[in-house]
Amino acid sequence: TMEKKIGVSVPLFSLRSARDFGIGEFPDLMKLADWCVSNNLKIIQLLPINDTTAHFDWHDSYPYNAISAFALNPVYLNLQDLGVEENELFKDEQQQLNSLSFVDYPKVLKTKWKYLKIAFAQQWELLQNDECFKSFFAQNEDWLVPYADFCARRRDANNTTDVNRWSGHAGEGCCEFYYFLQFHCDKQLREAVNYLHSKGIMLKGDLPIGVNPQGVDVYSHPDLFNCNAQAGAPPDDFAEEGQNWGFPTYNWTAMKRDGFAWWRRRLQVMARYFDAYRIDHILGFFRIWEIPKGTKSGLLGHFNPALPLSENEIEGYGFQFDEEKHVIDDLETLFVRDPYQKDRFHPRIALQKTDLYKTLDEKQKAAIDRLYDDFFYHRHNEFWKQSALEKLPIIIGATEMIACGEDLGMIPATVPEVMQQLGIKSLEVERMPKVFGRVTVQTEDVPMNSVFTTGTHDMPTLRAWLAENGETPSSKSIKMVIDRIMDSPACWNIFPIQDLLDTDENNWSADPKDDQINVPANAENHWKFRLKSGIF
Repeated sequence: TMEKKIGVSVPLFSLRSARDFGIGEFPDLMKLADWCVSNNLKIIQLLPINDTTAHFDWHDSYPYNAISAFALNPVYLNLQDLGVEENELFKDEQQQLNSLSFVDYPKVLKTKWKYLKIAFAQQWELLQNDECFKSFFAQNEDWLVPYADFCARRRDANNTTDVNRWSGHAGEGCCEFYYFLQFHCDKQLREAVNYLHSKGIMLKGDLPIGVNPQGVDVYSHPDLFNCNAQAGAPPDDFAEEGQNWGFPTYNWTAMKRDGFAWWRRRLQVMARYFDAYRIDHILGFFRIWEIPKGTKSGLLGHFNPALPLSENEIEGYGFQFDEEKHVIDDLETLFVRDPYQKDRFHPRIALQKTDLYKTLDEKQKAAIDRLYDDFFYHRHNEFWKQSALEKLPIIIGATEMIACGEDLGMIPATVPEVMQQLGIKSLEVERMPKVFGRVTVQTEDVPMNSVFTTGTHDMPTLRAWLAENGETPSSKSIKMVIDRIMDSPACWNIFPIQDLLDTDENNWSADPKDDQINVPANAENHWKFRLKSGIF
């Protein structure tokens, strides 16, 4: 049997200690580890911690839109450990930011940036000849150089371009600033990880499915991405128009040529810090919902990869085109033309809602319904299974890290099959049962090789959810749910920190809605949740 492990999930930005500068920082993981030890917790799970600095505003608080799949976010650096002098101004700015109940991301970023530049100016001359720095540079040069070059061309917080920023320091180009930041990010995070390991605690990371379309990965490897397309999700009960995430889709054909080297390298860099990781939207490795560039609505998307239909196949289902104007009317209204094979077509998602469908006779409707059902629920099962088995074993085989998949929502039957075959842990959420007809997950339905939890960063806390469902939440009712989940066969239970803290009513915030990290329906969501003072 697998060893039972209990853990906590928390965004790094949400941690709080007296030494912080308005946001959780790498060394805070050590304080969290001490708290975990006293509560018998063995895993700490984080949201992505890659660099998202693109606008120097609230958009940068979104951790799933990294400008680099490799670089860490310098906003998490502890300034004192970097050797920044704690003068009166420093203490004053620190106090202002730390007195807030939330993370003021743009303000934290701009103020920290100022101190990071001072530290660089004072330290770079010595650091560049340091053996530890040289070793870090040699091990990471392949991604570090393009990242630094990319950042140097970007506009910074003062809307000036970084090029020649450092001309005042003889012989220092602008890229070195980013080498300096990444070296210290790596150093501070690895120190924290070593401390976690000394306490018997694992660190679990998060592998986002998307990358920033204007980021360094797309800039450096345009051939690996379909830049004329955007990833998203088809319509469902939560979003009638579907979702458009704005990320480019992956050109898997190009990626396969070098054995998925970009993915393997991405995981190898993650493995410097993490013992396990969550594969965000694992379904994306089977197929993705692809929307043409310049289109907002998810309704105009199609699956990629897919087996689009020829005109003959469409007619084979008994659907007859209107001879005179079939291309304009029937095809372009009921079908989406495949961008890669122009003579092939995808049935339009939700085509039953189009005006044209409503004008068809019963025989034609029955034919198109048959075709639709077959296309979306049967035609691709084996094809998508092979598509995933072509890449996932190579990608997850690149490191020793333990792989967990985020497999929530409408999932084809092939997904759990492949995950079981490859030993990837599934995600089970108490309020999102995978067994039809259930309202909540029954513990006997939970597989052993899974992570079973109360909720995710995209959901209200357990306390808020109980209140929304007509119960009066109490520390007792919250604890009962957690205990029930811990009694399940699942080998791992990783609970959001808010739910664990809410088992004591002294920790309750005035409004549980403030404890929700992300509201998926709100594209402008500010990722700013911060723990109350004094928890650690």
